[in-house]
Amino acid sequence: MLQRAAVSLLSRLPSAGVALALASGCGKPAPPPPAGQLVVRITDGAGGPLIAGRIGFFDGDRLIELGTRDLYGQTRQGAGACSMGDRAVGTANGVLVPYGEASLPIGGGCGVPLGRHRVIAWRGFEHEAWQGEVTVTAEHGARLELPLERVWRADDALVADLHVHAAPSNDSTVPPAWRVMGQLCAGIQVTALSNHGINGDLNGAIATLGLQRAIVSIASNEGSSAQAHVGVYPVPVDRAAARGGSVDEPTMAPWSREQILAWARAVPGAIVQVNHPRFRMYALFDSARWDGTRWPPPFPLEFDAVEVLNGHNAFNAPGDRRIDEVVRDFYTLVGHDAWVTAVGASDTHHLESVIDGVARTYVLLDDPRAADLAQGFDQAAFVAAIRGRRAVATTGPWLDVKVTDGGGGRAAGPGQTLEARSGRVRVAVTLHQASYVHADAIRVLVGGTVVRTEPVPDGARHHRFTVEVDVTDATWIGVDAGGDRPLPVWMTGTYQQDKHRPGATPFAIVNPIRIRVPA
Repeated sequence: MLQRAAVSLLSRLPSAGVALALASGCGKPAPPPPAGQLVVRITDGAGGPLIAGRIGFFDGDRLIELGTRDLYGQTRQGAGACSMGDRAVGTANGVLVPYGEASLPIGGGCGVPLGRHRVIAWRGFEHEAWQGEVTVTAEHGARLELPLERVWRADDALVADLHVHAAPSNDSTVPPAWRVMGQLCAGIQVTALSNHGINGDLNGAIATLGLQRAIVSIASNEGSSAQAHVGVYPVPVDRAAARGGSVDEPTMAPWSREQILAWARAVPGAIVQVNHPRFRMYALFDSARWDGTRWPPPFPLEFDAVEVLNGHNAFNAPGDRRIDEVVRDFYTLVGHDAWVTAVGASDTHHLESVIDGVARTYVLLDDPRAADLAQGFDQAAFVAAIRGRRAVATTGPWLDVKVTDGGGGRAAGPGQTLEARSGRVRVAVTLHQASYVHADAIRVLVGGTVVRTEPVPDGARHHRFTVEVDVTDATWIGVDAGGDRPLPVWMTGTYQQDKHRPGATPFAIVNPIRIRVPA
């Protein structure tokens, strides 16, 4: 029902002006909610337009699960979510509201449970979460206006999750339409369906839902051997062929590191991305027993990007600082002129374990029109930006970094090159983060050496500083930020807690800015 109704319902969404009137109380008042229904509206700030998001209903500190767990011996939720009318889906990690508004049933098999509940609504990392309470009864309806305060925005970027799974991947039963909804409700604009040994995309589900102006899909495949998992995008999709025209996963399974990378490199024009390189299994850097520092590494450098942040490995825990490991690996690569792109991706398989978009990549586009999906998706420009390292990867914080020559002139950002004619550069750094994100230190590196560790005041949502550095030879500037206080479990999913870790932790990394010094 949800998919069939979505296209016609999208055309009836209120405009931004109507949303303003309803939220501010001016204009015609909203009609009373019908009995047995909780009417919810999520907006981009008070009086702003409708935006997709998730809503969690809590019994005390316990997030109320909707639907059933149905995968891996009932330990994960795949296809066991439930439709809450024609505009929302109830999951074990909150309610997906992809159109920004919905009438949720109260009580029953897949309704909001009766009683008084704490409520949290959220969307990605650019907004604060809305928190409050609601009382629902069988006799009366209720209404929730959920304005999400915006903390920061990146208007020249597209937000991408370039490694996600859904059916028919052999380890996911999530219907493609629900994966689209999960991605959109996390603020993702470009998604890559990376099922194992399948060339595929989410275009059909996006079209059925009528969401083409909000989210797009790039065709992808996750080549999967015991030695490494490698993402490839864009790939050709033969819809008449089995597995979209891909080699099947059993054939790939025994391939060596060299073979899986050669297979990926053979796709014309594709980005080759090393997925979860420190996952301990199916992980290139681990299987090769690379210590992250010796050179050359014991594997071919036949890839364009590496998942520095992956939803399963997005943690720094006592005795297992997995983010730090991969950051070290990445800086070793670029320090030896292996100019690959640092990316973040969720690798989500289910609906509640690793949540959509918990790790993501902001892909910076030089033409602002290319960052506006309402103008269409310029896939070539998007792929070129990733190849050109024009990206920021994050699990929460946002880093805006500009490097200028000490003598003035234009600024260079992530992935760009600056000519330092004066022999001195100025690094301007701005950190933004929502109040539930706690990055507490920012590092500035020159050629791999940390030249400044800047503490972030506790509770700060914005922090700015500059660093001036003398440069006499060609080098590069790197900036990252992180902290060890876990993100809220409702924002990330339960995977880290299931593995007996404190939780996913906040981290952001910009792709280094190269410095050229004239002779």
